[in-house]
Amino acid sequence: MPWNWLQIRLHPPGPDAPGYGESAYGPGGFTYDEARSEIQGSLDRLAARFPGTPAYAAAAAWRRGGVADDTLTAALIMSRVYAYEEGLGAAEVAQEWLQGFSMRVTGEPHRVITSPTARGGTFGR
Repeated sequence: MPWNWLQIRLHPPGPDAPGYGESAYGPGGFTYDEARSEIQGSLDRLAARFPGTPAYAAAAAWRRGGVADDTLTAALIMSRVYAYEEGLGAAEVAQEWLQGFSMRVTGEPHRVITSPTARGGTFGR
């Protein structure tokens, strides 16, 4: 069964704007360890840019392996790895999960957008 990863950067609501999430995800086809490694690399890059922040603690926690695959948050960034069935498109599976996440958090299916500027699909690159 192939694995993939995704991340969501949360943008809290402001006085004149509703909150939303900006998502990025991999191309799929990873092994479990490869998907976790992609997240680790992203968190390590964020930690290097912002030492002493929650991203630094998140990178260390992910490296220790003591966190569930879909629960790691670092301030306003959530990271997740997931398995999906062979033959399904990784992008479609990610979008379905993101819409469900948006519904659970905001009550609206499209409050999490996919970042068009996330090269390779990750914020830390």
